[in-house]
Amino acid sequence: MAERAIQPKLLVVDDDEALLAALSELLGGEGYEVATAATAEDALDRLRDDTYHLVLCDLQLPGKNGIALVRAIHDACPATPVVLITGHGSIRSAVTALKRGAAEYMTKPIKPNRLLALCASLTADLPGWLPNKLLSGDRVDTVRFDGMVARSRAMRGVFERIRLAASADTTVLVVGESGTGKELVARSIHGRSPRARGPFVAVHTGAIPQELIATELFGHEKGSFTGATDRSEGKFELAENGTVFLDEVSTMDERTQVGLLRVLETFRFTRVGGKKERQADVRVVAASNRDLGEMVASGAFREDLFYRLNIFAIRLPPLRERAEDLPILAADLVAELGRKYGKPVPRIPPETERLLAAYHWPGNVRELKNVLEQATLLARGPELDPALLPQMMHRAPAPAETLSIPIGTAMSEVEREVILRTLAANGGNKTVTAEVLGISRRSIYNKLAQYARRQAPERDVQAVPTPAPDAAKIAVSGS
Repeated sequence: MAERAIQPKLLVVDDDEALLAALSELLGGEGYEVATAATAEDALDRLRDDTYHLVLCDLQLPGKNGIALVRAIHDACPATPVVLITGHGSIRSAVTALKRGAAEYMTKPIKPNRLLALCASLTADLPGWLPNKLLSGDRVDTVRFDGMVARSRAMRGVFERIRLAASADTTVLVVGESGTGKELVARSIHGRSPRARGPFVAVHTGAIPQELIATELFGHEKGSFTGATDRSEGKFELAENGTVFLDEVSTMDERTQVGLLRVLETFRFTRVGGKKERQADVRVVAASNRDLGEMVASGAFREDLFYRLNIFAIRLPPLRERAEDLPILAADLVAELGRKYGKPVPRIPPETERLLAAYHWPGNVRELKNVLEQATLLARGPELDPALLPQMMHRAPAPAETLSIPIGTAMSEVEREVILRTLAANGGNKTVTAEVLGISRRSIYNKLAQYARRQAPERDVQAVPTPAPDAAKIAVSGS
């Protein structure tokens, strides 16, 4: 592992000035950059202004106590480990602290050797920069998690499942549309797991010819097939003691599926053309943008392999289902791109935000990044002008995207269809739907409640083919 580019930065929180001075001297002497705070409120102010690799805080603080501070840091800066220190040690306090997100719990009097060993352990594999700054402009409920950012309940649920998956050395299946960030999730699971010191090996099976997937995964012996002039190790050998990430596992052929099933059942494999069985000490995280359950039903994917992969599943919501995340995602991406290209970070004005919110994002976060990258490169002023966005985000819908209503349909049904289809086009975002239709958000909620009371046949608004949200046209035809 490469040496850290900067000193690990620690924040020590305690209202005992003598103890703060002693800890600062002890930790500073070991090469840490140490900042101090006397209250939880002071600590949160520091976290808004700077980034820290580790926080040490006392349980008994004036005002907000240490456990409340642990929770606040865990919710807003989940990448930052926190150690709670107290002179009032008890099982109840320890359990509460760990449940609130503390990485460890220590009691006073502090043993210097144990403290230094703990600090070294918790900062050993952290990068020089962590996305844990509480930016002043962020809302309190914005969560930054291993390179991901969210406000939505759906993504908070994903983060919690990542934590659970990381704590258990079991196979994980990540399901989500293309561009939702499946590899980011896999890397997060690996980085938080006991295998974090081992390698993370990603295999994009969809990009490998089917006849070569087996040798790519399991390796081959010299002379096992035409062109095999040397022995080659496969990804499972290269990932020893670490994690293998199998992206787009649905593309595997029958033969490779059988080989993977055997690895998951026995954690043993044989190289192509070989006879010797080898042990696979790896953790498998698989991903798919297709519904493997449907593929099993159609006979395109082995049922037994599906059950082996689906021990712990994480579903990534598409961007259209997490519309409240889009503004903070866009702001973060523009800031990242500004740094990448050495340009002043442009502001995203309301009209540009409206166009971004109204678009359906079939390519999800990857497409959002591509759109913003182009706009950032083209920007010449302090704002991302709406004209910098692709033409497809401005134009009216094609005829196939219009809604056809037979003559004689009751107006209440016409209204219902228009509202539900426009809601679908906006990924369930009621605020944008109300703006597009020119009615209040309260009216949208009232109409949806009315439809529910009528017990009309339910429609899956996410599954309905979606027209462009800024032109809910009605084509009336004879029947």
